[in-house]
Amino acid sequence: MATYQHPGIYIQEIPGARSIQGASTSVAVFLGITDAGPVNTPTLITSWNAYTRQFGGLVWMGFNAWAVYEFFQEGGSACYVVRLDDSKSSAAAASVDTAKLVAATKGIWGASLMYCISNNATQRTEDNTPPPQTPVFNFQVVVPAALIDNVVKAGTDNFALQLLVDYVSQNGLAPTVLGTGATTYYVLETFTGFTNAGPDFAARINAQSMFVRVTQPGSPTTRPSNTGTPMAFTGGSSGELDFETAQDSLKTIQGLSLLAQPETAAITDANGKVDLTKQSTVINQGLALCQELTNLFYVADPPFGQNVQQIVAFKLGTGQPSGQAPQPPIDSSYGSLYYPWAWIFNPLSNSNVPIPPSGPVLGRYAYTDSAIGVWQSPAGVSDGAMRTVAALERQLTDSDQDQLNPQGINALRNLINYGNVIYGARTVSQDPQWAYLSVRRLFIYVEQSLKNSLQWVVFESNDQALWSAVTRDIAAFLTTLWQQGGLLGATASEAFFVTCDASNNPPETRMTGLLYIDIGLAPVYPAEFVVIRITQKTAGPDSGG
Repeated sequence: MATYQHPGIYIQEIPGARSIQGASTSVAVFLGITDAGPVNTPTLITSWNAYTRQFGGLVWMGFNAWAVYEFFQEGGSACYVVRLDDSKSSAAAASVDTAKLVAATKGIWGASLMYCISNNATQRTEDNTPPPQTPVFNFQVVVPAALIDNVVKAGTDNFALQLLVDYVSQNGLAPTVLGTGATTYYVLETFTGFTNAGPDFAARINAQSMFVRVTQPGSPTTRPSNTGTPMAFTGGSSGELDFETAQDSLKTIQGLSLLAQPETAAITDANGKVDLTKQSTVINQGLALCQELTNLFYVADPPFGQNVQQIVAFKLGTGQPSGQAPQPPIDSSYGSLYYPWAWIFNPLSNSNVPIPPSGPVLGRYAYTDSAIGVWQSPAGVSDGAMRTVAALERQLTDSDQDQLNPQGINALRNLINYGNVIYGARTVSQDPQWAYLSVRRLFIYVEQSLKNSLQWVVFESNDQALWSAVTRDIAAFLTTLWQQGGLLGATASEAFFVTCDASNNPPETRMTGLLYIDIGLAPVYPAEFVVIRITQKTAGPDSGG
């Protein structure tokens, strides 16, 4: 207690009420394959340019880059990126004279690629012999037309080839004769105006190509010879990605709120066949992590090319092919599942690229959280409008969504006058209490806000003064949340209650060092089913004055 020695005015500062700060709700973390960067090290990224400086560019069969790109395009402002360890895989390779090329990502898919070097200008000779080489050449990344045609005719379980077929079809590519033979190829990329395969060649290919990377530049003075026929990439192997170590790295990072693992959709066996059992296992690992940490919400991706019945079976755990291990069902209030895949425009190649939906979806999560709040469902023709999605992998009907929605699979739809939108707002939980993702995320938000802001309570005297202060602070926070529209009720007492007194903290509880704070919330549920009831009005006498 202060002592006073002389008459006068003395100033004392009295601590006021401690405000509870709202927790972050839109900081996402993306686990996946990247072009470069540290492995299993969460790195904060605040823009797409920052991502390219740390982790490289957009690559084929590396969906993490596309997800981060779309996250920022659709409204995200900050995320963490974790590069998966893919050391058990290898990339297909080729050589252009002394320059070394590899497929942009590891895996057996790269062995389908070929490259062609030709004159910059088309020349023909009268006797149909190869024209002389020009000083300037073109570099093209191609795939044999027969390979694509065989997939279309006979079908295949090879995931990468299925993607290539859809890529060729979506971008309207036509078979072209390359070299001096009669074999036709689909040209995936063309780069023009090179005089050698030196550092400038390497820099341009690495910056603009989706399919190829130059690991070692060639001679800066020698022009590579034209290829009479396209040259093949060889090698490449597909090993398991280490999701578990990457997930463990998240436990030390504070402030995370959203999780995506786009590479789960690319989990295959050694022959390139989609492994649904492993995909659902890794998804369940992500859901378990979110439930353990309690601050994360997982937006999961579906396997590629599944029809409505197959994706429902995948979610329920009844869709594993014969000969594979039993597939676990996907059931948790800490995650959501979106279907189908989306097509994204790549400005560098002027082509549309298929990607899992988690990237643009999480962008809409972040946008909606910022514009309205976590209690608003990131769905519908306004908050769910995916303006940078060029197309959807397949068009869904109302009958399709009748099968998807009850199972907690959120549909991406193309609606007339509105374009491509998120048209579902459910978790993958079968518990009706947690059917809506906005409700689960609201509770995560409140729980994390209280956990972060009430640290001062620990070791305080467990008495009436503490109970009163805690009740006051929490009530003020929840009142603000109610006024913003996050809770339902005509009055604050209808929207929530806070109990922290002798009724829930008797002497025997206090003697063990426990303080109980009981809180009840009335969440706002989305208007998922809008019923417009219309009846015929019987004409009557005019009652107007």
